[in-house]
Amino acid sequence: MAPTKVLLVQLFSNGDCLYATAIAKQIKQDFPGCRLYWAISPACKSIIAGNPYVDETLEVSSVAKNDEFAFRKFIKQVNQDKRLGKWDEVFITHIMGANQANYDGSIRSAIFRGYGRSITVGATIVLQLTEKEKENARQFAFNHGLSDFRNVILFEFAPQSGQSSITHEQAILISEKLVTRDDTAIILSSSRKITHENSRIIDGSVLTIRETAALTHYCSFLIGCSSGITWLSTSDGAKRLPMAQLLDPYTKWVNPPSRDFKRFGLDIMLIELIDFDIDKAAACVNNAMNDFENARVKYNQEIPLHFRTTRSIVYNLLCYLEFPAIWKHILINNQTYGFNLSFYKEVAMGFMIFPFRLAKNLFVKRILKANAK
Repeated sequence: MAPTKVLLVQLFSNGDCLYATAIAKQIKQDFPGCRLYWAISPACKSIIAGNPYVDETLEVSSVAKNDEFAFRKFIKQVNQDKRLGKWDEVFITHIMGANQANYDGSIRSAIFRGYGRSITVGATIVLQLTEKEKENARQFAFNHGLSDFRNVILFEFAPQSGQSSITHEQAILISEKLVTRDDTAIILSSSRKITHENSRIIDGSVLTIRETAALTHYCSFLIGCSSGITWLSTSDGAKRLPMAQLLDPYTKWVNPPSRDFKRFGLDIMLIELIDFDIDKAAACVNNAMNDFENARVKYNQEIPLHFRTTRSIVYNLLCYLEFPAIWKHILINNQTYGFNLSFYKEVAMGFMIFPFRLAKNLFVKRILKANAK
């Protein structure tokens, strides 16, 4: 008998795909002997390379990030393929289309909810690093003499997730303040090459994101922004580091580590800053490297609970007349937060702005289309 063919659809982004690795593990438990295919964007394919629970990856280049129309067209084809027998089971965890309803202030929660079954294998991110990736990280650490420093800070400062508004210039200034300590080195992690006269401010762009995960084993602290490196550092292939997160609490899809860690029982030393400047961020990290608990009491800031995303979710779902999904979104958030007047105000605002926003968007599209001719 042929094995059950299961398709998991999680296209973007690196952090979201990392969350979904737990679902891949769960699928292998729920469907013993199945063959698991993962539909993923070419840009994110490497993040799940070597995953022991994934048999094949299907690169999906027809759906650009945030292209709602293309995503729905792709899902329609997937469902048609399932009816024709190509897939025995299909699980769509990607937070687009009707799955926007699953969002309740935590990206991992929304992705897990898309699976529709209990997650009993735990939430730990699965990351299978190659020996070559580990060796590259080891060689990087050796070349920069990281073992000579008491504090080795990994600084994630160019988020693709939109969870922070920190700039390249701010990251440099924070780093310069931190390396006034002779016992400290900083690795600036992004795709952007950094050249600095201080040899203890180190360019991390030469490493892949997976090699950076391997590099956590040579670091002692993380400055993050709730993006890919942050979540890689919580995987089973990395070292869990005490961290300070520099966050924008009003980003569109807010996803604070504190909320995620609490929901999924992750015991990780964490300080979150949302109202900070260069001096405050540097002082917080300096204090944390000496006495983390004292720094947490002094600097940690509570992430405000808000539901601004709900307004957009309601609008997006109304565009496709998905009233059941809107109702599902209401039920999920009511279950999570109870009756919260602010949430229901945002639901109402989604309905109220719908005709005006739709008219504006249609007008803009016509103008752009006319100008393109």
